[in-house]
Amino acid sequence: MSDAIPYLKGCFFGSKIKESVFGSVTTSETVFSAGLSSDWHYHANPHFSHILSGGSTEIRASDAQLQEGGKGLYYYPGIPHQNIYYRPDTRIFNVELDYSFFEKHQLEVPGESLMFDSSIPLNTGGLIRILREHRLNDINSGISIDQLCINLIRSNSKLDEDHPDWTNIIRDILNDNWNGPLSLVELSNLVGLHPVTVSRYFTKYFGCTFGEYLRRIKVERAVLLLRNGKIPLTEIAYHCGFFDQAHFTKTFRGITGFLPKHYRNI
Repeated sequence: MSDAIPYLKGCFFGSKIKESVFGSVTTSETVFSAGLSSDWHYHANPHFSHILSGGSTEIRASDAQLQEGGKGLYYYPGIPHQNIYYRPDTRIFNVELDYSFFEKHQLEVPGESLMFDSSIPLNTGGLIRILREHRLNDINSGISIDQLCINLIRSNSKLDEDHPDWTNIIRDILNDNWNGPLSLVELSNLVGLHPVTVSRYFTKYFGCTFGEYLRRIKVERAVLLLRNGKIPLTEIAYHCGFFDQAHFTKTFRGITGFLPKHYRNI
């Protein structure tokens, strides 16, 4: 789209209701009236978004996707897109990173492929913890947000570098069988590798253990349910594969920093 509008630093469609600048990282919340539609546009800086409520239909060059409450998204700079038919009460949290952030911390900008891969658990990879610091906004939030952004970028940049094909296969298996019994031997047999090899390199490419990754998938599913409707927490816990509400609450807080009921009420 040659006529797409560039959105420069701090510029987002909608009305900005809160913004904080932490050095090279800008966090903000935007709200949208029902039925609004944006022009075709692209963002000059890379950023992550977490849809707190509502949503829209996002049109890209090759497809259209429903972006609903609870989704975590990444936007690679320069990719044209359009958002149409915003739902009532749409609120979105954004984390925008200057290029100086990547230079200072010797990081690569996450690749374009991350923008198009909906299976990556961005919310539980640090995005919701950044939201928590954005809301706290105390003397320690700046250094915390820097660290959280570094972890979020590192854990996802690994999946965009040269890495073995088996990592994508295992990721698909884990996403398809997140609530079933899985063993390291079974996973290794499916990709034709020795269990020791898979165990050794999984953390390198995914930034966490098998168990941690499966818990992140479960919490990602819970996030969508918490942000859409008023389903009881006990029902969400069982639906997402937790033993009970206490197990769900402990795991959710450990990964996101929020109690489920507090996150739901944001």
